[in-house]
Amino acid sequence: MYICLGEFIWMDIAALKYRIILFGGLLFIALFAFLQWTNAYHFFFIEQNQLFLFSRQYIGERFFSPGGFSLLSGEFLVQFFIIPYVGAVITALLLAKVGVLTAFVCKRIAPAAPLYILYFLPVLTLLFMHFNFNYWIQGTVAYIFFLLFVCLYLRIAEFKYRLLYALLSVPLLYWWGGSIACLYAVCLLLWETLNRPKGWYWTTLVVFEAMLIAFGCMYFSVLGEYRFAFFPDFYYHRGLSAPDKIYFSWIALPFVIIISYLLRDRKPVSRKREFVESFTQVILIIGLAWFIIPQYDDAESLKLKELDYYTRTRQWDKIIENCKGRQTNYLYLCHLNMALAEKGVLADQAFVFDQHGVQGLFVSWNKTVSVSTLLSELHFTIGNMVLAQEKAFESYVSSMGYGNPRMLQRLVQTNLIYGEYAVAEKYLDVLEQTFYYADWAKEHRRFLYNDVEVENDSLLGEKRKGLVDDNFLSNPAKVELDLLSVANQYPQNRTPIEYVGVGYLLMKELNAFEHLLNTCYNTDVLRTLPVSFQEAVIILYESSPEIWAHYNVSESIVKRFAEYKRLVKANRGGGATAELNRLFGNTYWYYFMYK
Repeated sequence: MYICLGEFIWMDIAALKYRIILFGGLLFIALFAFLQWTNAYHFFFIEQNQLFLFSRQYIGERFFSPGGFSLLSGEFLVQFFIIPYVGAVITALLLAKVGVLTAFVCKRIAPAAPLYILYFLPVLTLLFMHFNFNYWIQGTVAYIFFLLFVCLYLRIAEFKYRLLYALLSVPLLYWWGGSIACLYAVCLLLWETLNRPKGWYWTTLVVFEAMLIAFGCMYFSVLGEYRFAFFPDFYYHRGLSAPDKIYFSWIALPFVIIISYLLRDRKPVSRKREFVESFTQVILIIGLAWFIIPQYDDAESLKLKELDYYTRTRQWDKIIENCKGRQTNYLYLCHLNMALAEKGVLADQAFVFDQHGVQGLFVSWNKTVSVSTLLSELHFTIGNMVLAQEKAFESYVSSMGYGNPRMLQRLVQTNLIYGEYAVAEKYLDVLEQTFYYADWAKEHRRFLYNDVEVENDSLLGEKRKGLVDDNFLSNPAKVELDLLSVANQYPQNRTPIEYVGVGYLLMKELNAFEHLLNTCYNTDVLRTLPVSFQEAVIILYESSPEIWAHYNVSESIVKRFAEYKRLVKANRGGGATAELNRLFGNTYWYYFMYK
């Protein structure tokens, strides 16, 4: 009899484990497919905001701080996000692990109830945060530690041993995971309050211990603010206010414990009924995800992350292709115009696209990491190394973690261009301690203290030729003076003068554009006029066709203007027509009159 009962219990436990493992496997597949399909470029974007070093000093400083183990684990994982598909795989694995551990917690409390929707709840609330690039992956790693500690706690039968385990595990979890230990203490008190074993009130000591550790971290200045010591703000960019949704996962598990407790006495049901209940919950999970995820998935930033990745990998054609059609975002336009400049066709093709003023040429700096990175890329394209270096440093020091590896590469490049080899060597020493950038750093050591190598390099050598001593800001009011200093230093680089001219055209400052022509035309800086400049010449001197010849305006542009003028006169008194937009929406004439 006892043997049969034992076999039955073992078979039931085995079946339970298999169901949970199957749930975890299906959850991983679904999460991976969703994340890779919808957020592939998000992971590349996250990777550049954190830096993991294989350094004893770096690891030691973090390992012995609150949450140190989870921080190192998160940063170690994030460094692999630069590899395609790996970011989605790692994130899906972490979230699936959360789902599996939550399932074990529920089954320990209510073994006969299939509660798949509860298993999924912490996963969903953590997924919200993974869409936010200011969230530390450390938070999810710490949550996994927290669930593991809860699972072990629930396996201890006698209260006195549970209490001893809790008192020992709280400081360990605070060390490994950080402020999640406060949630852990609250959940243990909640569980004992629901069950009320003899002496259950002693569990308040666990909460008191967690609070004492948190206050201690504040008193000894280990953590700067109470929100980091007690709450999930610990897992968000320290320089920013965490959004309310970061609290959702901390609310989810106490809710899961309470609902599981209410269903603890449920009797086993038939396989048919269990299948129906499970299937119903799966449908509810899909519906819940379908309606809730779009509210928190940060879909507005997805295109920007994709353009950022193409900029980083210098895939200019893909940027141009992605920016066809109507555009209203200055950041997109800034990427587009930079791509056109890199292709050498900015002034020829700028008005082929949907331009909206000079902000699409020089986006305003808002002191964020992403815009600082974009401006560093922009000024590197133009050839102004001072601002490229300044914005790279701004981005580097403002990043979430130890630094920004992408901008560290830019700091290496700019210092090599300037001949500041000792500074470049310092940055190379850091990059050589990374997994992904070590080879790049070793390859760039050949430029150190070697002017000939730098000057012969197709990228660094060209940028060095355009070096100027004066710093400048991307201020439309003085853009001519600033960029012309770069253009005059190295006339073979047409990008600065094209940015000047296109900037004036975007602002419709034709007097300033005329002054630019009088100053620079037929010099080394501007021997011939690109398409948009020729179109602007016709507007400037519409009644003096002989001046068009002076600027070598092409016959095809002259004929096209005649047709444009005819259509405008035919529609006199009206706005831009569909026909006018279709035929001439890619000209400066159309931009000047109708935008």
